[in-house]
Amino acid sequence: MIAGKRKTIGVFLCKAYSVFDHAVYHALEETAHKLNYDVIIFTTVGFFSSQNEYDSQERGMFAFAPIEQLDGILVAPDTYEIEGFRDQLYEELRRRAKCPVVSIRHQEEDYDCVYTDENLAIRPLMKHLLEDHGLKRVAFLAGYEGHPDGEKRLQVYKEEMASHGLEVDEERDIAHGTMWTNCGETAYNAFFSDPKNRPEAVVCANDFMAIGLMRALRQHGVRIPQDVIITGFDNVQNFALDEPMLTTVEQDFDEMAAMAMEELDRQIRGRKRGTAEKKNIKRIAIGGQLVLGESCGCGGRGEDFYVRTSIERAGKVDEMASREVSMTYLTIELNACDDLKDLHRVLVEKMGDTPMLRDYYLCLFEKGKDVNGEPVFAEEQTEKACLVHAMRNRQDHGMPMITFDRRHLLPEMAERADEPQVFYLVLLHQREKAYGYALFHYQPGKVPTDFFQHWNIVLSGALSNMHKRDELKLLYEERRLSSITDVMTRLLNRRGLEEQLSPIWQRLCATGESAAFISFDMDRLKQINDTFGHQAGDYAIRLTGNAIRLAAPKDAILARMGGDEFLAVLPRADDLGAKRFMRDFQNQLEILNRQEDRAFNVEASCGAVVLHMNGMSTIEECIQRSDEELYRQKEKRHAERDD
Repeated sequence: MIAGKRKTIGVFLCKAYSVFDHAVYHALEETAHKLNYDVIIFTTVGFFSSQNEYDSQERGMFAFAPIEQLDGILVAPDTYEIEGFRDQLYEELRRRAKCPVVSIRHQEEDYDCVYTDENLAIRPLMKHLLEDHGLKRVAFLAGYEGHPDGEKRLQVYKEEMASHGLEVDEERDIAHGTMWTNCGETAYNAFFSDPKNRPEAVVCANDFMAIGLMRALRQHGVRIPQDVIITGFDNVQNFALDEPMLTTVEQDFDEMAAMAMEELDRQIRGRKRGTAEKKNIKRIAIGGQLVLGESCGCGGRGEDFYVRTSIERAGKVDEMASREVSMTYLTIELNACDDLKDLHRVLVEKMGDTPMLRDYYLCLFEKGKDVNGEPVFAEEQTEKACLVHAMRNRQDHGMPMITFDRRHLLPEMAERADEPQVFYLVLLHQREKAYGYALFHYQPGKVPTDFFQHWNIVLSGALSNMHKRDELKLLYEERRLSSITDVMTRLLNRRGLEEQLSPIWQRLCATGESAAFISFDMDRLKQINDTFGHQAGDYAIRLTGNAIRLAAPKDAILARMGGDEFLAVLPRADDLGAKRFMRDFQNQLEILNRQEDRAFNVEASCGAVVLHMNGMSTIEECIQRSDEELYRQKEKRHAERDD
């Protein structure tokens, strides 16, 4: 998709730092290189049990992703746990996808899928408990109601219990959890609150709930496996060394993702882009592997397990501590950024904290250009984006400031002719505001961690603060301009004249350069007010101001000094320049009078002095000299009229 030089596969999944997603990433990276595809992983966050405003804004990814432009799509639907996310993703795919779509791990009626067959995966676990252990009372801890994998595993549990002639009491033997460790106490109360009616084993729909239940059991003095057997599903690593190693089922996520990529490649090569074809939905099932552990008493860890694990976890603790320090300073420094240059500087300085990244691109939504041709950034998704920060091969590539169609995701400069790229893409947003997106390409063998979720949230906060600062600066500037601007003519007022002239004044005095001071005074303004009303008088003042503005050179400083008096200062002007300006003013005044064709003409007198500045010169003195010349010219005009 980047510059359109290589086919692009889009991957949709949530929580890009889970065991499943790590396996998917490795498989995608390997298969993408083999099949020559760029891969963009549109990743979001959001947990079933932690719904918040940040999570809800993540659904903006589905509208953002250029689904129409993709050559193929892989989707992991069951990673989306927040209510409505999965439905919205499917709606976008059905409406906009013009390419093959393959689902990973979850069967969906509209798309081909590669999945773990629960019959092949969980039945050996059930048979191990019912036949090898000879258990009669086995309970099941399902996921939250509606979780697809949890429901399938629950169904297989019921079938296996029935096939062994064992009755399942829905209220006593089945409970629903959260698919996370935080449901342990709830599960304990559901199954173990009655000491006389406890199960012999609890089969959990995933390892996280099994770990949570084991912790609750230990707190209540229930031994594993002596008092009860606990099993899980997925084979994630236990969190604590003093917890029994789980008996569980391992899914081959690597094989699942690789087979999904290969199936998608087959379909892409076998069809014309953009054509919809009717076909039978293909289900590609793979099995699981029973892993026996200490939680049923049939497995062990090995003699070197504790030493090896202690070393690994000590390294992780050090890494986490280092990242926490890095995140603290990143937060402080990013929140202090006033503009994009500051932000770019901080990101470059923090490259040492992100050795797992190879390439990193930051793109902001753009809503147009300012008068200087510079990008104006939006707080919502737009059709244009601007690449404002680039790191490639861990080298700073500066602030390219390239505007491009955001459906391409990156401008042509990011394209690699020599190899496919696998990017994680995250949206940058806060509350209802969307600022842009970032793309991460990891070093070979490295995988995403929750560090980068925190990184992106902090970066979003910094962008939010920058927008707020810009708004405050704009508001301040508007108020400042209001305080130095004459409301009627939009020229400077006296305060504004002094503010604009002061920085120039020092240079003029230091170098002894000249400046022309030209004073203006309207003729017969009182007569216009008395005859035609004050609105006509206001009109005459505005017309005089317009004539001064139209006649003035670019570097002139123009002000209404009060009433019908005006002043123009022309830095570095000579007598000729001053006379030319006064002549042009009278010509512009005559033109404006003809255009307006009023019952009266607006007239004004002007007088100029050209002075060479020195250390003793003052602005007030120069204005006074100019006013004196104006009144000489005004008296001269009156005398000529009387004659």
